[in-house]
Amino acid sequence: MIFDQIKHAPRYYQTNHNIKTALEFIEKNAKGDTLADGKYELVPGEVTAFVITKETVKQSQAKMEIHKKYMDIHYVINGCEVCGIAPIMDNPEGVIPYDEQSDNGFFECENSFQVKVGEGEFYAVWPMEPHRPLCNVFEESIVVRKIICKVKVD
Repeated sequence: MIFDQIKHAPRYYQTNHNIKTALEFIEKNAKGDTLADGKYELVPGEVTAFVITKETVKQSQAKMEIHKKYMDIHYVINGCEVCGIAPIMDNPEGVIPYDEQSDNGFFECENSFQVKVGEGEFYAVWPMEPHRPLCNVFEESIVVRKIICKVKVD
């Protein structure tokens, strides 16, 4: 996992050319004022950005998710969320089994830690790294606007 402020994005550029493309898109659109919610194909089949506005949920209502083909980079434009992170598992027991088409699998996990992510911050999770995004920081749900990039890393 990577957790940082977007102003430090250049330190990760050399990691992978697709990561660089995703982070540059986030930097360029960090305020989000010119982006409509929706899907943005940055490099077809390799880097896709989704701009979403969504309410957070209680951690007890959210499931851990994994991806096998793509890394996720989550950047918070407005609001604040908690993301649960768990150790990589060889064979997680799926509540919703992994689907190759959507590159998603969902499962229960109690062995996790929480990261609070605020405006201007991002986190990146590698393929097979369990994560539980968009959870409440406090008891009440709040609206979060964010960019999520799906990044192919080989």
